Amino acid sequence: MGPAAYRECHIALNGRSTPRRRTGRHDDCHDGGGVKIDLIVNGIMESLVFFGKGGIGKSTIASNLSALYGISGKKVLHVGCDPKHDSSVSLCPEGYVRTFMEQLLEDGTPRLAEGRPLTLRGRFGVDIVEAGGPEPGVGCAGRGISLMLETFQARKLLENGRYEVVVFDILGDVVCGGFATPIRRGFGKKVFIVVSEELMSLYAANNIAKAVRSYRDGGVVLAGLVANVRDPEADPRPIARFAARIGTKVVASIPRDPAVREAEYRRRSVVEHAPRSPAARALARLSALALRIDPRRIPVPAPLEDRAFYELSLRQFRGGRAAK
Repeated sequence: MGPAAYRECHIALNGRSTPRRRTGRHDDCHDGGGVKIDLIVNGIMESLVFFGKGGIGKSTIASNLSALYGISGKKVLHVGCDPKHDSSVSLCPEGYVRTFMEQLLEDGTPRLAEGRPLTLRGRFGVDIVEAGGPEPGVGCAGRGISLMLETFQARKLLENGRYEVVVFDILGDVVCGGFATPIRRGFGKKVFIVVSEELMSLYAANNIAKAVRSYRDGGVVLAGLVANVRDPEADPRPIARFAARIGTKVVASIPRDPAVREAEYRRRSVVEHAPRSPAARALARLSALALRIDPRRIPVPAPLEDRAFYELSLRQFRGGRAAK
């Protein structure tokens, strides 16, 4: 099965092509032509999901948290759900992880061969898996995520207490059912949205909050925003006001820190490279807070409609109501 097989999203899980349903929803073409994935996830103490627009720093934050949990002795699975497959670079001893989709295309089947390892053991004992994606312009990366998560289920990867913490790192630019699969199908529970002082990161966060609201019946919650500040002189108050507008709060602020860049060039997490740096300390606080958050105490988010977002953003989300 070559890359051409992924030109359309409607390849069924059994390898046969099925007509795509025209329902107007985004997720139909990413679950195998409408095949429902019945997930049973047992034995996971914590499942954390990091969303955010491209380049916002979510992979850096997610991988550093996985490293911190591994350093603390927890059994950790780090799941990269981005076609760039760069989420786990700082966790992988070889610096590169062969992706789930690469192995799938080599096997030429819609399922990973039994002898194929699904995960790679990384630094600090963290297990790693990267979904990857098809060649640019010829396929659907969201479909690959759905297939990967179905393989998790088939191999009972998340059962029997194998992992204490699972960290998902997911692209948040695309409002796409395939990329939302980890929360739609119950794999991820606590969603953290990484934002910056830049307005478009808040726009992406608003859309992600809509997805969380849509799948709230599955137990997913918006645990909070993580402010990854680019400009140390920027006013952080618009982020806090936006968070309040959508019914959440800023749970962490990661300062601009040259130690992060230095660590990346060394293919290391900043918590390993410079554990006493400001960024590493902020990440350590976030890692502890993320485990303490009680999903039962988190309200359903109230994201803004697009028109309201644009009107309120002109006032940097200050008081008053936007027109409906």
